[in-house]
Amino acid sequence: MEISPQEIISTVQAFPIGVQKEIVKTLQKNLKKPVYSSPSEDEIERILLANGLISEIPKRSPDKDEEHYEPIEIDGKPLSETILEERE
Repeated sequence: MEISPQEIISTVQAFPIGVQKEIVKTLQKNLKKPVYSSPSEDEIERILLANGLISEIPKRSPDKDEEHYEPIEIDGKPLSETILEERE
């Protein structure tokens, strides 16, 4: 069951003023805490490099190369079918 913000406010307003002030103080303190997001791949690589866990940041191939990708054609049945048959 989800509680709406208005329901929470109504409940808090029913408390004595001292309790309300404590709630407000706690909420304000929590709102001042920084919100962290997941680091990007570039940030992770820089951290690993700075900590000596990798010696260099690997070069990535540009996305443009992927746009021009053309699969290699082979004779016979698809390779995926061959792999599945060999697993059996």
